[in-house]
Parts: sequence; structure tokens; C-alpha cells
Amino acid sequence: MSNDQKNTILRFAIIFFILVCGFLTVLVKIILVQTKESAHWQLAEQVQDERVVSLAPCRGNIYDCNGQLMASSIPRFRLYMDPLAGGLVSRPDTVKKGKNAGKITPADTAFWKNIDTLSAALSRVIGDKTKQEYRDMIIAAKQQKKRYLALTKDTINFLQYTRLMELEFVARGRENRNRNGLTWDTVKVRTRPFGNLASRTVGTTGNTKGRGLTGLEKQYDSLLIGKNGMGVIRRVGGRDQVITQVEPTNGVDIVSTIDANIQDIVEKELRGPVEAYRPKWGCCVLMDVHTGELKAVANLSRDKNGCYRETENRAFMRAEPGSTFKTVSMLAALDDKKITLNTQVSVTRKPWKYKDVLEHVDAHKMDATLTMRQVLAVSSNIGMAKVIPAAYGGSATKFIDKLNQMGVVDTLPYDIPGAQRAHIQRPVKGDYVTISKMVYGYSVELTPVQIAMIYSAIANGGKLIHPSLVRELQQDGEVIYRTPMQVIREQFCSPEAIADIRKALHDVVWDNEHGTAALSNGWQQAQSELVHIAGKTGTAQLRTPKGYDKEHHRISFVGYFPEEHPQYCCVCVIEDPQRREDMNPQTINAGRGCGAIVRKIAEKVMAYTGCYVQQAGKLELQQRIK
Repeated sequence: MSNDQKNTILRFAIIFFILVCGFLTVLVKIILVQTKESAHWQLAEQVQDERVVSLAPCRGNIYDCNGQLMASSIPRFRLYMDPLAGGLVSRPDTVKKGKNAGKITPADTAFWKNIDTLSAALSRVIGDKTKQEYRDMIIAAKQQKKRYLALTKDTINFLQYTRLMELEFVARGRENRNRNGLTWDTVKVRTRPFGNLASRTVGTTGNTKGRGLTGLEKQYDSLLIGKNGMGVIRRVGGRDQVITQVEPTNGVDIVSTIDANIQDIVEKELRGPVEAYRPKWGCCVLMDVHTGELKAVANLSRDKNGCYRETENRAFMRAEPGSTFKTVSMLAALDDKKITLNTQVSVTRKPWKYKDVLEHVDAHKMDATLTMRQVLAVSSNIGMAKVIPAAYGGSATKFIDKLNQMGVVDTLPYDIPGAQRAHIQRPVKGDYVTISKMVYGYSVELTPVQIAMIYSAIANGGKLIHPSLVRELQQDGEVIYRTPMQVIREQFCSPEAIADIRKALHDVVWDNEHGTAALSNGWQQAQSELVHIAGKTGTAQLRTPKGYDKEHHRISFVGYFPEEHPQYCCVCVIEDPQRREDMNPQTINAGRGCGAIVRKIAEKVMAYTGCYVQQAGKLELQQRIK
């Protein structure tokens, strides 16, 4: 054996020995890691690879009284792309067959192979860009070496997400986004299936935490939001996985008293006149007279652009009601037996002064002697100012104490944040004239909802019920709380007084000689051939820092129906309607404006729910066909 051969064998022996030693070293290390050092490395893995995360619950839903979704949190998706992802990049290769054999293929084969298909799918499913625009955007991002390109400007819904996943190239990255560069972010978005219907009452959410800002969303935010869970993020198979340790508790669902179909009727009937009269705002409230449930609350306020939107919940904001309060004043005196419907009073065309100090004027001027029943029908300020203060000896304190005794100055809280309570201005010592204007709705402030509460009590026979917006709370489909009916007074005044005031309210609509909401120069106002309505008009001058403005008014009408068997009470208020040049100056008043709105609402609500209607002089029950 030559020396060269011996040297070669030696070198191989040395290399073999080194390899064996290396193998034995690795083997020993593996054994040590698996035995003695096992606990140490497991702990290190937990410390380094696990991150504790908070698991957000699903915000509770808000339903109408029929179980229709008014507000819900649904998943939406954002789509991103990394044009430089590893799965899209390939090395140049040599073509082995065909006429191009021997040529070098370009790099990034997967990217160029799928760019047209992906761009077409994005354009077809999302629709905010053309195929070419998507293609150019993705190629530009690749050339600029962007690693994070937002393919969608806004979030997309689950249907769009599913349709994109039908594309093989997109679905390929579901398990490993590095294969196609596509990644998804899932976000929970608060949505209202009925759009802006009852938006101010249902409420809104906002900011990064999705907390309630207005309406029921804010009032019940702590219940709707639920409780966070806890989990850890672990690296498994090259991907991060969330391991749940404490399940989140989803928010409570709210079943409101709102009926989405009735709400739609009320909003549409309010919007037309509001856009015609161009007031500052208008609102409508519809209440079930037997339960106090608010079936519809509509608010339309004029924004800086002249459009009408639900920006303020005027139904829960107080203002001087004007003549709709005459009903309350007369009812108090009837209940105390200080007057009767036949009590007479003289009214004049000229202004009349109370105590020779405060001047009172009638809008419906006449020189006549009227009964109190006719005073309410014609809405005489002079008649009220002469009779009611005298009945209480000129004492505003006695009159206010009577109102408190009846319970009409409601002090219970409401389901809407910021809801205001009734306010009655107590005259200072020596003030003996305020009562004379208080009896017809000045120096008194009520919300439209509170007015609906009072007239509902008249309609149902005397039970004063606090209005409600929430019927029950549910957790995972199970009722956990049902809102009880809150009765303020079982009988807020005598049945005899209620029977009398209902006769007077009937005349407001059906006495064509005196009624302010009856037929007038061909105007139907609140009279309906389909459903009988009883109620009261109201007009109040707007108060300014300089006093009352005689040129600007707040008009209203409140009525209950069907009059024979009352089921609902509806209040309509319009603030400062404007007279157009093409409009008769007499067109804008409480009867023709608000009374007509309530009439149309009553007709459509009764057609929807099934109602008593007047046909051929007989009362017949019409059932709604579902």
C-alpha cells in the first residue's frame, strides 16, 4: 500500500470519527432535553410563544316587539394582500418541452398566472373598481415592494366573502396565507337592518370600543356589551392559533316595544308635511293606551343643509304644549266638581285682561256665550282664563297641587338617556296672573311622550301608565327580565270627569261648527271615514329672550282611536312651520297640519293591525290577514 493510499484512509477515518462524535453529541443533547431539561424548555415555550389575549363578546341585539332585528352586530371582512409573499415568488426555470424548450421562464410565475383571475373576481364581487383598476393597483404595489396592500376600501359582507372564497386561488391561502399572499381581518360592525328607522330611539354606537352613544344603545350599554373572555395565542404548525380559556359572555338582547311596521307608517306620514312646511323639527309618538308601550317614536330635525334627519329625540324633550293642556286643566276642574260641561262663559272678539293686567286673545274670534264643552271644542283662551282660575280662587298653588295629585307631572325615569321630565313654573309670591295663562298651556312644559301618557289615561278610562320602550331582556333566547307595567295612578281622576272630557274631545273633531279639528272649508283635518278619532289641537307662540313671538308657533294635535274602543294614542308636534308663497296663510294650523297627519296614521295603523271601522252606520271588526 502506497503512502498516498495510507494518507487517504487516515483522512477518511478522521472525518468519520468527527461525524460519529457529532452524532453522539446531538443524541446526548436530545436525551437531556427530553429528560432533565424538559420542564425548563416547556416553561420557556409558554413564556416566549404564548400571549394572553382578551376575547371580545358579541354585542346584544335590539328587536322590535315582533322579533324583527332593529340593531345587530355582524361580522364583516377586510381583504389584504402581500404581493411579495413566498408562494407567489418562484425562481427562473428552464422550459424542457415544446417550442420554447431551452428558454428561461420569468420569475413569479404564480403571481402572473393568477393576477387576471383575482382582479376579475374582486371587480365582480366587490364592484367598486374595474378589473383593470384592480390589476394595476396590485402590480403597482408589487413594483413598489409593498408588503401590505388593502384590496378593499370598506369592509365586505359575509356573502361577498363566501363568493371570493369560491375562487381556488383565494381559498388556497385559508390555511397558509404565504401561499397566495392574501389575508383577512374580521371585524364586528353594528348594523340596522331597517336602516334609519327609529334610529334616534334605537340609538347608535361609535368609537373603537363600539360603546352606545344614543338611545337604547346608550341606556342599556352595560348590558348589551357583555363580558370579555380570555385566551392565549400559540404557534401551531407555522400559524398562530387562539386557544380559548374563558368563554366570553355575549351581551343581553333587548326586545323593544317599537313595532317596525307602525314606525315605518308614522315616519312616512310625518316626513311629507314636514318637508312641505319646512319647520325646525317635527315629531310623532304612538302609544298603546292599555299598556303604555310606545309603538312608534319619530323625530325629524332640519340640519344645516336643509335636510330632515333624526338628530334629536324631540319626543322626550319638553316644551310649552299650548292648547292641548286645556284638556288637563278642564279635567282637573271637572274632577273637583268646580265646573260642569254646561258651565257658561262669555267670550269676545277683543282681547280680555285677567285682573286688568294680563291680556288674553282668542285665535277663533267670536262674541258669544259658550258652554265649557264648546270652549274646549273651539279652543278659547279667554273662556279658559275666565273659568278655571276663578274655580281655584285665583290660586296657582291649589291648581298645581291638583295636577300633582292626579299624577300628570310624571317623575319616573325613562328608557332614553337625556329624557326630560315635566316642569310647571310655580309663580313667585305676589304673582297672581300666571295661572290665567297656565290653564291653556303656557308656563307649563311637557314632552310629547308625557302628553301621550295623559291622553292615553283618558282613553283607557283613567289608568295613568308610565310610557315604556323596553318589553323584555333576553339572554341566549331565554327571557331574563320582563318589564312590568308601571301604573302611576290606578284612577287618576273620577270616571264621571273622564266621561265628560271625552265628550268634549269628541266635539273637537266632529263638531263642524266649533271643532278646531273638524271639517273646515273642505279640509278634512282629523275627521276620518274609516276610523273615529277624538282629540285636541294645540298652538303655542314660541318663546324668545324678548318674550313670545306672535309670528312663530308650535302646532300640535293629540288624538286617540278608535274612539269607540280606544287602542292607540298619537301625538304630532311641528315646531315653527314656514308659510310658502304658494300656500294659503290659513293652511298651516294645528288641525290641517298635525290633525291630518294623525288621521292618516290612524287609518294606516288600523288597516295594519285590524280595527273597528265605521261602515254603513255600523261598527264592524276588520281582521288583518297575515
